Amino acid sequence: MKKIICAASACVTPLGFSTADTFRAMQAGQSGLRQQWFDFSAESFCVSIIDEAALEAAFATLGYVTAAYTKVEKMSILAVAGALGQVDFDLLGPDTLLVYCTTKGNIDYLEGGGADQAVAPGLALQTLARTVGRYFGFANEPLVVSNACISSLQGILVAQRLLRAGRYRHAVVVGADQVSRFTLAGFHSFNAISRQPCQPFDAARQGINLGDAAAALVLTASSAPAPDEVEVITGFTTNDAHHISAPSRTGEGLYQAVAKVLRQAGPGGVDFIGAHGTATRYNDEMEAHAFHRAALAEVPLHSLKGYFGHTLGAAGILEAVLGIEALRHNELIVSKGYETCGTSFPMRPTTQRTAARLRRFLKTSSGFGGCNAAVLFAKTA
Repeated sequence: MKKIICAASACVTPLGFSTADTFRAMQAGQSGLRQQWFDFSAESFCVSIIDEAALEAAFATLGYVTAAYTKVEKMSILAVAGALGQVDFDLLGPDTLLVYCTTKGNIDYLEGGGADQAVAPGLALQTLARTVGRYFGFANEPLVVSNACISSLQGILVAQRLLRAGRYRHAVVVGADQVSRFTLAGFHSFNAISRQPCQPFDAARQGINLGDAAAALVLTASSAPAPDEVEVITGFTTNDAHHISAPSRTGEGLYQAVAKVLRQAGPGGVDFIGAHGTATRYNDEMEAHAFHRAALAEVPLHSLKGYFGHTLGAAGILEAVLGIEALRHNELIVSKGYETCGTSFPMRPTTQRTAARLRRFLKTSSGFGGCNAAVLFAKTA
């Protein structure tokens, strides 16, 4: 059976416009979270926002551009360009699929409009995906995956299955979302927002922060990969349909996804977990319960929300790409914001930068509507 190899990646975040730069800044303890003010509230929000001037300058380096692009489109194009620039094989032919993943897409098109305003064509997710695809000249119609906050992790899994089935030889998976008044006001109405930097799994956690990010991952089918390449071993998605916004109190859906991954992956264990870790009371409790049920309570774990906030549909791929980077560097990632256990089922969030022999990495995501995803990445022998 062919292995599905992670051939290249790129991140566009407040900490850097490449995977290497972002990982280096993160491991140095830097965070993109800052206080920002929005016109619907007299109080500031702690968010992680990509500087528009820096984004514009980076985008300008791509060359002469005749069309106008939105912020999410620029972020997506920069991420894809960064990933494509690292491979020496053609990704624009009929054997390559572009998988575009997002929760809100061009959400800014909704800003300031009235009930009688015509819907902007760019608001449609397929139109957004086509805009990114046309910029590069991908041969195939892009595939859109939009399933709440598991969107881009599910996108990786969809691409892996299509490649393994022989439908394509390569896939470029990209996830992108941005902070907007719409999403901030929505989470604020749930009383789920923390005014301070979030603290996943900590006893003092008060809720989420939101963030801008885009990330891209090139997957390719290989019969004989080199040693220590990183491959997508297996993954599953589930939906426990517990509630439209609240997670299952027992972690049933996440547990089922993780248990299926562990059964199919066979011996080898898991060296660390990249958790969803939103820093809300119920999400972190649910995850701890699910990992405890799956006998993973002693496995080192991190959440990256303390660095980037919750990047919605981009979170899964962003956090997967940085987890893959940790695998390659043999270095555990500190779970920023964690000090004291705040879950009924104790876990092992990493509290200091640690070198370790790493072979296998489990990435999980959960989202509204009861959706959950778990994907196992591993170095090849």
